[in-house]
Amino acid sequence: MSESIWITSRPEVTRSLWSPPRIVKAACAAIVRCAVRRSAVARLRDLDGDALKDIGLARSEIEKAAYGLVTRPRETQAVSGS
Repeated sequence: MSESIWITSRPEVTRSLWSPPRIVKAACAAIVRCAVRRSAVARLRDLDGDALKDIGLARSEIEKAAYGLVTRPRETQAVSGS
């Protein structure tokens, strides 16, 4: 008896991870993110100390805030005891 081996070969459709359209799209997205952050930093720097204090920022935290790196501790809720 002879055995038949059926091989179905289909070309795999693979996308290159770094195809030119993806590179251009990623570069455009990075440029937009940078422009938005720079704009946020500029606007926050224009605020006076009282306005920054009202939103809970110190002048030294402006860039961190624009990059989303400022974290605030959660307010603890008082548990009323009976």
